[in-house]
Amino acid sequence: MSTKLSSENYEKFQEICNHDGKCISEGLRDLLKMDTEDYEEELELEESKIIVEPVSEEPLPIAYGKILDDYENIIGTF
Repeated sequence: MSTKLSSENYEKFQEICNHDGKCISEGLRDLLKMDTEDYEEELELEESKIIVEPVSEEPLPIAYGKILDDYENIIGTF
């Protein structure tokens, strides 16, 4: 994998890597790892937001009602 950085961004990235005592490839691996971990956490959060409500097993008693067409016009009663 390769990418092009402006000389200014390259110098900043190199400075950060040197400050952490890492070579540039180690810094890139760490950034990729953090990015994939963040992505996986986002997926887990999205999955945890899905709420499934249990469906009632008992039939609901219906005493009277209306029969509607697809446009919610009354076409009959019971």
